[in-house]
Amino acid sequence: MKKKRQILISTLFSMMLVFTAMSLDQSNFDKSAPENKIISKIIPTATTAKAAVTPYHTPTADPIILLFIWLSSGYNLQPENQYTYVNNPKTLYTDSGRSVVDALLGLLSSPHYTWYQSTDGQTWTQMSQTTKELTVTPTKVGTVYYQQMTRWYGLIPGLLDTIVYSKVAFITTFPSPINATALSVKANDNYLYNNQSSAATTYVTGTPTPNNATGNITWKVSDTSLATVDSRTGLVTANTSSKSGTVRVTGTMSNSDGTSVSGYVDIKIGGGLDDQTVDEGKKATFAVQGKFDEKPTNVVWHKVDTAGKDTVVTNNNSDVLTYTTANTVYATDNGTKYYAVLTVTSGDSTTTVTTNKANLSVRKNVVPDVSVNNTIFNSSYEDHNSENTIINNVAENDKVIHRITVKDSNLNSALTRAEIQIKLPKTSVIDNVKVNNQNFTDYISVSDPDNNQGTILTLRNLNFVTTKDFAIEINSTVGKNETLSFDSTVSANGYDTSGNLLGQYLPAQNLKLNFADNSINLQANDWSYKTINSYTTDTLLDRDKIESSHLEVDDKRRNKQALTLYLSQKNPFKSDEKVLNSEMRYYQQDGSYEVLNENGTLVSETVNGQTLDSVAWQDHEGPKLFIGNSVHEAGNYTTQLEWSLIESIS
Repeated sequence: MKKKRQILISTLFSMMLVFTAMSLDQSNFDKSAPENKIISKIIPTATTAKAAVTPYHTPTADPIILLFIWLSSGYNLQPENQYTYVNNPKTLYTDSGRSVVDALLGLLSSPHYTWYQSTDGQTWTQMSQTTKELTVTPTKVGTVYYQQMTRWYGLIPGLLDTIVYSKVAFITTFPSPINATALSVKANDNYLYNNQSSAATTYVTGTPTPNNATGNITWKVSDTSLATVDSRTGLVTANTSSKSGTVRVTGTMSNSDGTSVSGYVDIKIGGGLDDQTVDEGKKATFAVQGKFDEKPTNVVWHKVDTAGKDTVVTNNNSDVLTYTTANTVYATDNGTKYYAVLTVTSGDSTTTVTTNKANLSVRKNVVPDVSVNNTIFNSSYEDHNSENTIINNVAENDKVIHRITVKDSNLNSALTRAEIQIKLPKTSVIDNVKVNNQNFTDYISVSDPDNNQGTILTLRNLNFVTTKDFAIEINSTVGKNETLSFDSTVSANGYDTSGNLLGQYLPAQNLKLNFADNSINLQANDWSYKTINSYTTDTLLDRDKIESSHLEVDDKRRNKQALTLYLSQKNPFKSDEKVLNSEMRYYQQDGSYEVLNENGTLVSETVNGQTLDSVAWQDHEGPKLFIGNSVHEAGNYTTQLEWSLIESIS
C-alpha cells in the first residue's frame, strides 16, 4: 500500500501576483512635342497587333553560328516590332550573313536589300527603299507590317546567289506618346572573344515597361578599350588586342517628355579560357567559354610547361569543351598553361579557333587545417544530451568514456607532431587510453593550476607525418566529487619539425559532467493581470505573457520517485487594507476549472523514473482572475501563490 510524505518544506517557493485597479476615465497621356530621334531596337513582350499575318515569303531559319563562324546563312539581327506615334520616325534594323560555304562560292558578290510592306498582313507590296535599315515616319494611327529580303549577287544576278528572308515585324502608331517606366536589358551572347583576327560581336536588346512605350533607346559601354557599342543598334564589338575583363552595356530609353529609364547587362570579354588557381593535390578545370549553337567537330587540348614545351593532352571529359587536369603537384604544375584548338567543319570548308593560353597557379599551402571533435559517454548510467557533449547524474564509480577525433585536412601541412590535452575531474582514475584502436601509454597527468578540482591529462607525440587522422578514446572511473558539475575542455597543440608551435586547436563545444546530488530545485516567476476600471464586473482576466516558464524546475534526482505538484492561494488580492472582490480560477485543458484555495490544486504529477518538467501554461489554461460584481477601489492589488511538492514512497 502506497504512503505519501510531504517534502520537508511544502511551501517551497511563493510568488507575487500583481494586479492594478484604477478609476474609470470619462473622457493621361503626355502631350509634349515628339522628338526627332531614331529609336533603337526594342523587344516587346507582347504586341498590340491582333491580325493573323502571312509573310511575303517564309522567313529563313536562324543561322547556326559557332562563335563568329557562320555554318548557315540567315539573320542574326531580325527587324523588331516597334511602337510610335503620329509623325514620329522609327527605324527597323537588320543584320544578316552567309555561311562559310556560301561566302566561298560567292566571293565577289555583295548584299542587296529589298523591303516589302503590308497594311493588312496579307497583301504585300515592294517598297522603293533598298537600304539595310528602313526608316518610316507614320502619318496616321494603325499597324503596318514589314519584311526584308537580302540577296547576295555579283555582276550576273542569279548565278550562285544567296537569298535570305527576315521575320515579319510591325510598326504600330498611336495618336500620342507612351512613356516607359522601366527598361530590362539582355545580350544575345554574354561572352565575346578578344584574340581572333575577326572581332567578335553580339547584340543587346531592351524590353521597356510598358512594352508598347514609344521612346528611343541609346546604348553606351563602361570601357571602350574592352568593347564598343553602336549607340543605335546595340551591336557590341569586342576588342581584338586580347584585353580581358567585364564590360557593362547600358541602354537608356528617352521619353518624349524628357524623362528616361535605364537598364544594363554585363558581357565578359576574354580569350575563351580563364586562369585557374588550386591548392596542391586538387584538380583544375578549364572550360571553353562562349555561345555555341553546335559543338565543334573536334577539340584538341594543349599543355605548355614552364620551359615552353607544348604537348597535346588527352581529354577524358565527356564534354570536349572542358578539360580537367590530374591532381596537381606544385613542383611541376605551377605556372603551366593550357589552351584549346577548336576545329569547325562545314561542307568542304574547315576553320580553326584557338583560345588564349590560360595560366595554372598551384598554391603550396602548409598552414594546418586542423579540426577537433569531442564527445562524452557514461557507460554506467545513460543520461546525456543529443550531441553527446553533456552527461548528467554522474555518480561515484561510474565508467566515463571520452572520444576525441583530431584531423589535419591539409596534405601539405607543416604540422608533424601534436599534443592533446583534456581536463578531467581530479578524482577520475584513468583505466586506459587508445589511439586509433591501439593502446597508448605516452601520456602524463598533472594537477590543473587553474582549478583545484581538476587534473590535466596530456597525450604526447602524436605523429602527423605518418597519418593525418587520429581517433582517441580515454576510459576513466569517476570518484566522489565535491562539485555539482565539471567542464572537461579539450585542446590540441600542433608543432612543426623544428618544434615550433603552429597553433592551438579547439573543438566547437566543450564537455560537461553534471554530478548527481539527488535534488530538485524550483524557481517561481511572477506574472500580472491587466488594469481594469472601477466598474469592471463579472470579467475573466487572462495572464500577461512572460518570457520564461511560470515555474522553472531543475530535477537532478538520479532516482526519481513519483511526484505531485500543487498550487494554492491562502490570501485574497489586497491593496493595503482594500480587498478585491475576485477569485483565482485554475483552468484545465478541457475548459473545466477549480477555484484556488489553501487546500491546493493539482498542477502536474509524475510516475517513478520520470523527470518533473517546468510549468509553462498555454493561454487557455492555468490561473485566470475572475473579477466579481462590485465597485473596485483604485490600487495595486497583489497576492501570493504557493507551490507544493509531494513525493510518493512505497
